[in-house]
Amino acid sequence: MRNNIRKHVVTAVAAVLIATIASPASACCGDGKVVATAEAIAGRGLSSAVGEAVVAVVAWLQLLNTTIAAGFGKVSAEIQRQTAATRVMEEGSTAVRTQLFMEKIRADAAVKYELSPRACFEVSAARASTTAGEEIHQAVVDVSRKLAAHTLFTANTSAAVSKMHDEHVSKYCSQADADIGRCQVTDPTLQNADIRADTLLNTPAYAGVQAEAVSAFVRNLTNTAPTQMIPRALEATPQGKTFVAGQYIEQARASLAAHSLNTQLTERTPIKGLGTAAGLNKADVSRQELIESLVRNRFESPDWYKMVAGFSTENMLREANKMQAQALWMDLQRYKTDERISALTAGYLAITAKQDAEARMRALRAAAEGR
Repeated sequence: MRNNIRKHVVTAVAAVLIATIASPASACCGDGKVVATAEAIAGRGLSSAVGEAVVAVVAWLQLLNTTIAAGFGKVSAEIQRQTAATRVMEEGSTAVRTQLFMEKIRADAAVKYELSPRACFEVSAARASTTAGEEIHQAVVDVSRKLAAHTLFTANTSAAVSKMHDEHVSKYCSQADADIGRCQVTDPTLQNADIRADTLLNTPAYAGVQAEAVSAFVRNLTNTAPTQMIPRALEATPQGKTFVAGQYIEQARASLAAHSLNTQLTERTPIKGLGTAAGLNKADVSRQELIESLVRNRFESPDWYKMVAGFSTENMLREANKMQAQALWMDLQRYKTDERISALTAGYLAITAKQDAEARMRALRAAAEGR
């Protein structure tokens, strides 16, 4: 297109030049009128040719400008279209990347901060364990008070021993006794239960009359035949006061062993509603059962191993912290057990030391009195 415009412009200019060159005056010198007329005609021809050339050049320049404008318009429109398309693609890409980023953030947050499926159970178990501890403490107090009354206020030792015998025969007799018709005990777990240590220690919880059997076992172990009381009137005499003081000494020594045994008894006694409060599938459980469930639901549970395998680092740390908290609780219970063992050891040492001192002091007293 540009070559065609250039060609037409050159042609117009050449025509003007040719007209100028080809139209000299044909009159001779001196023919002024003829010359003037010829020159005027030639001038008009030149002016007309130049005008036509100028018009042609302007027309072609306008065409060129229109063509260029149209071309640039198309180019500009294409550029704008491509720019708009690019912008849309970039905006879409940005939106997608933002969405993916937010999804990743949400997924990471869910992994990092979502509680494990065991969280509610463990919170309930911890709260229930605290409640159970208060009930156990009160139960130990109650049982110890009854044992002290048995030691200090037995009116007839022979009757107490006979009652123990009759109770054993009727509730916890041996298989041999059952064979000869001396009792009607049909549950083998209760046979001799009041005189077997496994009755106390070999179960996490007592069922039914088993708790009564354990109480009987503790009584039979610590004070089967309590010292019979003296009449109230004699307690005011010097000898009576000495006798009562001896009862106090007997009870103080027996209470060390009784307290340790009673604590183990109450730890295994089912507490009404404890299992429900702890989220277990059993309504009434002992605190021993509750603690065992926290351990066994991890170490003995394949589901726990699968759950841990899918934990993030954050949830793994949380699980480790919960297990550490449980270990601290167990350390506290172990500390309390060590206290009871220490008290028993100290009591045994005190009794042994007293017995040794009494034997030596009797000999020394006799030598001092010359006997």
